[in-house]
Amino acid sequence: MTTGPVPGDGITIALPAGKAVFWSAVAQAAYPQFVQVKDPNGAVIFTATGESPDMHSPTQYGQGFFQTDPSVSGDYTVWIGINGGQSWQSVLWEQTSLQMGGSTYFSEFAFISEDGADQDYNDTCLTLHWFEYLG
Repeated sequence: MTTGPVPGDGITIALPAGKAVFWSAVAQAAYPQFVQVKDPNGAVIFTATGESPDMHSPTQYGQGFFQTDPSVSGDYTVWIGINGGQSWQSVLWEQTSLQMGGSTYFSEFAFISEDGADQDYNDTCLTLHWFEYLG
């Protein structure tokens, strides 16, 4: 079930402890997009900014991964806005997982945003995903 729309000024999510979390940010907008994730202590995990060079085509403006602290699970915070975080977007988001036989193998948070221009919710797409098992 999709959550939102909610303001992009601090969406709280629970990430599992001790996982490699991969992320990607894609813009399809003229306005300078902004995403940031903070850990449970408020430390910035990553920040990314970017926009479409031609004002409308999908453009990846950030990607990478981080390791969640093995001793801490819980409240990470996601920020989605424009102009370096000077204003916040309207965001739809959802957590999904792939399961088989009662076991979860893969989980993801997906966020899509609207920067206020045309209500198409395609201005930023941020994904955070991880595998339950390594190796």
